[in-house]
Amino acid sequence: MSEDQPLSEFSSTDSTANGDTAEPATVTYRWQSDGAVCEQCETSTEKQWLDDAQFVCPDCKSWD
Repeated sequence: MSEDQPLSEFSSTDSTANGDTAEPATVTYRWQSDGAVCEQCETSTEKQWLDDAQFVCPDCKSWD
């Protein structure tokens, strides 16, 4: 007799059976074709990066 077991014996119908839940991803960049105002220098830019909880242009982003 084989010791193989069907996969159904290992699966669970509860998607949170192991108690783990995924944390939502953190947004760090956004792009707007019509531009958006930088929260530091107030210029309009298509590309913005999250820096200290503010969306800023690449020139105002602290890169260190």
